[in-house]
Amino acid sequence: MYKDAFVSWVVYTFGTLAFYLMGAAVLNPQGLAPEGNGMITTLSRIYTDTLGPWASVLFLLGAIAVLGSTMWAAIPSWSRMYTNLLATFGVLDWQDPVARLRWIRVFTVVLPVLWAVCFLTIQSPVIMVQIGGIATGIFLVAAVVAVWYLRRTETDPRLHGGRGFATLLVVSSVAIVLLGVYTLLQVFGLRIGG
Repeated sequence: MYKDAFVSWVVYTFGTLAFYLMGAAVLNPQGLAPEGNGMITTLSRIYTDTLGPWASVLFLLGAIAVLGSTMWAAIPSWSRMYTNLLATFGVLDWQDPVARLRWIRVFTVVLPVLWAVCFLTIQSPVIMVQIGGIATGIFLVAAVVAVWYLRRTETDPRLHGGRGFATLLVVSSVAIVLLGVYTLLQVFGLRIGG
């Protein structure tokens, strides 16, 4: 499990860094910034400006594959999560498989429709990404709190890992909280230190 988490961290971290560096190297010198509904077109220039116009089709197929796979992974997990939340609030009995499956199916249909309505209402992928980023930031801070609580109260101490793991957990927790605070300050246009 530790190895799986570490390899996933390496792949996601360096994949994301590579994408940001490519974007900065290609888009920034041209003064291009992904905005509004032109976000996809602007991002595609990372590839079309270096590889040629044919790369736009490859970029679009890649974007569909990445966003589609994210959606197909998110819908089942979020449907179960929201069903579990309703069970926690007493709306349904989690031990009742019929009620649980019914709610999971409801969320499986409602979530994509809700996301489509949000897009058609907001009509700005950049704003939707920012809203998702804020929600993710709040969720990550809650996840940090939950990790520390569950580690202290529910986890067998033999599973806590060594000193190195504990150090990395502290560093990542602090980084997540600082990133959440920074993101909120950016959203509200506040600056740190002037």
